Amino acid sequence: MRHECYTRGKRHLFCCRQCLADYSNKAKNPDGYDNLKDYTNMAINFSMIAKKLNPSRMTPQVREKIRNSLLGSGDGKTYEKTYGKHTHRVVAEQLLGRPLAEGEVVHHLDGNPRNNNPDNIRVFPSQREHAEFHAKLYAFFMGGGDAE
Repeated sequence: MRHECYTRGKRHLFCCRQCLADYSNKAKNPDGYDNLKDYTNMAINFSMIAKKLNPSRMTPQVREKIRNSLLGSGDGKTYEKTYGKHTHRVVAEQLLGRPLAEGEVVHHLDGNPRNNNPDNIRVFPSQREHAEFHAKLYAFFMGGGDAE
């Protein structure tokens, strides 16, 4: 049991970590769970505090330095990013001369998600049209003929 000096002002005392975990569990404590602190927007709040306390931290130069230090690391199984945004989307926006609209899908023609050459990028207006393209492509290769 904790000394009183360590528990003064606390609303709940728990005899062990399991009791604390049970109290914090929605399935085991549905009534008390609603009264627990909401952490939903905590990351946004911390970002705002960091910007106020250290506004010069993430300058474009610092962002570029961090980006360059991370380039080439990893297994190469994911999409490459440019300042936190998928590079193929950045390239597509440059090709179109405007930001991508909501729902627009960027497709790599050669199937290589790391090949962000503008000649390898195609933008579909919706996921539906992108899926139809893949269905026709599949039919062409598996059917051995005309995709139409």
